[in-house]
Amino acid sequence: MGAEDDESYVHSGPLSFCQTLRNEDGMIHVTLSIVSDPVQHEAEHYVMHWGMTRGDQTTYIKPIPEMLPEGTPYREGKESVRTPFEDGTVFIDVDEKKAPSGIVFLIYIEASTGTREQWFKAERGGNFYFDLQSAFSEAEKKRRAKERFEAEQKAKQEKEAREKKLAEERRIKEEKLQKEKEEREKRKKLCEEYMDKELKRFSVKERKTYSFGDFGDIVYCSYGPANAPESDDPPPANVLLVTNIKIAGDPLILHWGIKVGRKGSWAEPPKECWPPQTTPKGDKRAVQTEFSDATDYVRALKLESLPNDCNGLMFVLYMPVDSKWLNRPGGGDMFISLKQTAALPGLDKKISEAAKRLAEDIVEKEMEYGSWTLMHRYNTGSYFAREVIGADEAAWALMYVWMRYSQLRVLDWQRNFNTKPRELSSAQMNFVTTMAAKYKELPKLRWIIRLVMSCVGRGGSGDLGQRIRDDILVILRHNRGWGHGSMMEQWHQKLHNNTNPDDVVICDALLAFWHSNGNIHEYWRVLGENSVTRERMAGYEQPITSEPDFPGHLKGTMIHELNQYGAILRAVHLGTDLNTILGKVHHCLSQEAKDKVNHYMHIRNENRPLIDMIRASAHARRDLHKHLENPYIPDDERRDAIFLDLALESDTRRVVEGGDLDGSLWAHLSAIRAAATGLAMSEGDLPSAAVLHNVENEMRQAIERIGFYGESEDVGLRAAAALNHARTCLTTVVDRYKTCFGNPAEALGRAFQADRHVVKIFVEEAVRGGPAYSLSTLIRKASPGVRRIARMGPYQVISPYDKETTGRVYCYEHLRESMGQTIEKGAVIIADFCDGDEDVPDGTRYVIIGSTVDVLSHVAVRARNEHHGLIACLDADELTELKTNEACLVKAKLEGETFKIEVLQESLKKSQSMSMNDLKMGMKRVKSKGLITPPSGLHAPPSGLTESTDTPGEAALLRKTSSQSLLSVSGVARKASVLPERLASAAWAIRPSEYDTEVVGSKSLNLQKLLALGLPDWIQVPKSITIPNGAMKKAFRAPENVKVYKEYVELRRLLAKAKANDVSLCPQLRQCVMRLSTPGGLADSLRGILDELGCEEIDESMPAAWEAVKGVWASIWNERAHLARRKLMLEVEDVDMAVLCQKVVDADYAFVIHTTNPVNSNEDEIYGEVVVGLGETLVSNSPGQALSFVTSKKNPGNPPMIKAYPSKSYALKGGAFIFRSDSNAEDLEGFAGAGLHDSISLQSPKKIDVDYSKDKIMNDDKFREELMGKVGAIGKAVEDTMGGFPQDIEGCFREGQYYIVQARPQV
Repeated sequence: MGAEDDESYVHSGPLSFCQTLRNEDGMIHVTLSIVSDPVQHEAEHYVMHWGMTRGDQTTYIKPIPEMLPEGTPYREGKESVRTPFEDGTVFIDVDEKKAPSGIVFLIYIEASTGTREQWFKAERGGNFYFDLQSAFSEAEKKRRAKERFEAEQKAKQEKEAREKKLAEERRIKEEKLQKEKEEREKRKKLCEEYMDKELKRFSVKERKTYSFGDFGDIVYCSYGPANAPESDDPPPANVLLVTNIKIAGDPLILHWGIKVGRKGSWAEPPKECWPPQTTPKGDKRAVQTEFSDATDYVRALKLESLPNDCNGLMFVLYMPVDSKWLNRPGGGDMFISLKQTAALPGLDKKISEAAKRLAEDIVEKEMEYGSWTLMHRYNTGSYFAREVIGADEAAWALMYVWMRYSQLRVLDWQRNFNTKPRELSSAQMNFVTTMAAKYKELPKLRWIIRLVMSCVGRGGSGDLGQRIRDDILVILRHNRGWGHGSMMEQWHQKLHNNTNPDDVVICDALLAFWHSNGNIHEYWRVLGENSVTRERMAGYEQPITSEPDFPGHLKGTMIHELNQYGAILRAVHLGTDLNTILGKVHHCLSQEAKDKVNHYMHIRNENRPLIDMIRASAHARRDLHKHLENPYIPDDERRDAIFLDLALESDTRRVVEGGDLDGSLWAHLSAIRAAATGLAMSEGDLPSAAVLHNVENEMRQAIERIGFYGESEDVGLRAAAALNHARTCLTTVVDRYKTCFGNPAEALGRAFQADRHVVKIFVEEAVRGGPAYSLSTLIRKASPGVRRIARMGPYQVISPYDKETTGRVYCYEHLRESMGQTIEKGAVIIADFCDGDEDVPDGTRYVIIGSTVDVLSHVAVRARNEHHGLIACLDADELTELKTNEACLVKAKLEGETFKIEVLQESLKKSQSMSMNDLKMGMKRVKSKGLITPPSGLHAPPSGLTESTDTPGEAALLRKTSSQSLLSVSGVARKASVLPERLASAAWAIRPSEYDTEVVGSKSLNLQKLLALGLPDWIQVPKSITIPNGAMKKAFRAPENVKVYKEYVELRRLLAKAKANDVSLCPQLRQCVMRLSTPGGLADSLRGILDELGCEEIDESMPAAWEAVKGVWASIWNERAHLARRKLMLEVEDVDMAVLCQKVVDADYAFVIHTTNPVNSNEDEIYGEVVVGLGETLVSNSPGQALSFVTSKKNPGNPPMIKAYPSKSYALKGGAFIFRSDSNAEDLEGFAGAGLHDSISLQSPKKIDVDYSKDKIMNDDKFREELMGKVGAIGKAVEDTMGGFPQDIEGCFREGQYYIVQARPQV
């Protein structure tokens, strides 16, 4: 082969070199020449650090001797060699037959006089690579290809031979194992059959089986008498133990003791309960009893008559011939519970037995064991996860709380025991690998399992972002004086709200302060040198305005703690935690997940805009979760992938809380969409994940509309609805945290003797440290812009009241807490939350709530009935400011859309501080400045806000015109317990032709009137039958119900003597009604009702129908109904209750109409609200908003004006038949009866998540406008039919047909 040079130039920073490759007569010649100017000094010396490679560009292989240039020795213990450049050049020659595929190398300047060692690497810090294969001759290439082929064929044949041999060995081994398994199963079955036979006549309490491999099995259970009477303190159960462990007929000993009370240590049982062949151990803690032969292959032992204070049995097995002990598989004692014990103080009493015992075991080990370390904690946690808690959510909640308290250093990390680092590392790795296995096994509990893993970390790395939150609490605990207003507490609040690189500077400044014995000038010097000024710190969202103080006795502790904390802050802000776990897991990810994670890291390292990082994180986590769904990946890979997911979640949360968007609606909605995706990933298989995916789709739809219509008002309203949907989901997340972790945190916190502040804020910190808080942060940041675009203010007027009031301010967390309270006249009530079915105290003039409710919800209807204002304040800062007036005497008035308040007496003014209450308020409405957009609101100040002041003449006219309405009963005459003759003789069921004011309520009457007077053909009224007034009294007087009637009368007598606001007897009165037996005539009538309504399974439906009828009757004794009657001094006899029976129209959409706008009292405006599915989600005020709109009566051709788009998370479908309350108290003057009584479906409707991006009500503008127009036309038609009086109408739409299911006068 002739010489032909292959020349190229390479650059590395200031260094440039030329590399030349040629083949001359079978010899490969490599030349490297420096061509750049000197980097440091004219006399600098270059060295080539190099080696051979067989294919990759990273691994160095020692060069063959023939390749080494003269003067290049081998380096002891090294694969690489070093060759100095001579006159700026290195020559390497080698025969092509011996040449490697390539050379890898670096170049460096040798340290010498006037120069320092300086290395030059390829792009991105890798090795330079010189491919020699391109210089090989064709003959050499063919030779090498032949060698490779022959080697591959030989390796293939050897592999096939090995696999064949292994397959045969595996077959023989599997056959042997199968035979052994069948024999073990046979022996185990003998134990099970013996136990089943022995316990036929007993009630089994708990049963367990443990296998000890080749030794055999033991089956044991606790049992008691069948059908034993209930008792507050039952005797302990008996125990039967059955085993097939019979090695050579040698004796088998049960080494056992009892557990008494809460003490976890063994106690010797009293002699009276010792079985035969029992001997004491002599330590007062245990005895030993020999098993007896029960059959040829089974041994058994019974333990009976155990002491009454015995809660459980602890035991192990002992084989004396071999001196071998058999403990519980996995280690520890075997245990069986013998009686139910009270839950640990602070735990929910209804918690499962498994969770109760887990809590007891945790506390026993943490507080009573003399020696205890993290290693023991992790090993015990692994055992609990594998063997004890199963799929019990309460037990997993305890596991998380336990590990979280460990992370917070509430628990000892080492006590009287020295642990080798490798042992601790092994225990930790085993624990988190067990968690990863459970993550795969328990999809519904993945959200908790992730939290548990975040408390432990992998190999000590963990979630450093979370540690910023946790370790500042540890530092604060050193001095109780660092409370509200101190610099350390302010820094703590800032760190929890938003950590950023300034915190590294603040930590360094504090270290300088402590090192200088509290010299405040040193503190400000370090801050100033790094441009962290007073003004900057005061401008934080959680400002730092105080200076640090110096309790000198803490100097050493604080310097130590701050040094450690500074390392964490630096690690977080350099992202080392994410980089570390990424390096451990990157190789085992799917290619899609790798690409997405790499993309996120690229964006992160380039400091790209916040929106890019949030979206990239969401995409990376989505693909990572697809990888986690693969059931075949090993648990160790799944473990590391979960940790990567936690690290991505933490890193994203950090940048979200510290970054800002560009302010456009597109950026805000895109960020929220990505954050919703991230939270859905963290929620696992919970229903909330599906809701969040729906929110994600709705955000996408709103974003797409921005592209077509810009930032229009309609787009703003759509965005507001999507935000409200997200906020509703956040509420469920926060409530779940509180429900799951609140009681366990309190119970374990007490038992661990934790600082009360740590216990108090436990749930708050868990929420704030999670992805839900990131989503809430983004919603907060988006809300001002959404409100501006949608033209919404901070207040939503639900029930107007335009009169000035003077009174006290009363503050509650939940409006329900005010029910039954006595307050001063003219009061203003402020409540964070409102469900929509509350009844406020007499004397109230304004109710301000921090969460919105539907304008047509029951609480809103009663507000208008009782003439007080109901206003939603949807700006958290505004609400917080209002609450500072608690107990003050104020003058207040609603002016347009603004609620104005003036303090008249400040002596009772209370200061506000951050509390769990503030957190719940913040998360439920996404707390912060410029909170969530009101899902429905007024686009212009309401006009004509006037209190209803119907004159007697107007009321008389109404009664005359609507004679069938129960408004004619302005004050029901007291009937005491008398059953009027008309009602006593009435049939159990009557048809519309028989309706009148004495036998039915206004719901039935109005439907009858609509049928009689007629409606347009396109409006249908479903078939109705009514169980009339007086039916409940007749049922009580039936012979079958004499006993329950006497109890009912006695409870009524006791209630009459009770205080006006006492509702304690209401549940018992409801239970009395529910215990009624069916009178014969009513049973027949009820069958007839079902038949006439079209029920096809009457016999199967009868029990549920009777329960529904009784449920409607029993709702007379709802606490709210009782308080409402007492308020107007009405007796229960004043309220008649008919039951309106209807077939449910399984609606596509349901609607409620007020034919006079209830917001501004405009008689020309019809106000409507529409929901997907059945109307119960609307009238019950389920979370979220309906599609609300206004149409004009005078100009019906004008397009409806949309006030809010829908945001209710779910729809209801099905239900078959419904039994509606139809009391004469629904419409009494001055009596807010709406919603006090229950309507009950024969079958519970199904909840279906709603994705509005796929529903016609949102994506088909023509359909939506037609639907709203038709609903408005229905309102006008019904009002005209009812004589022109305002109407409150409920109806629905199904498959092109409109129905009215209920109508009554609007109050």
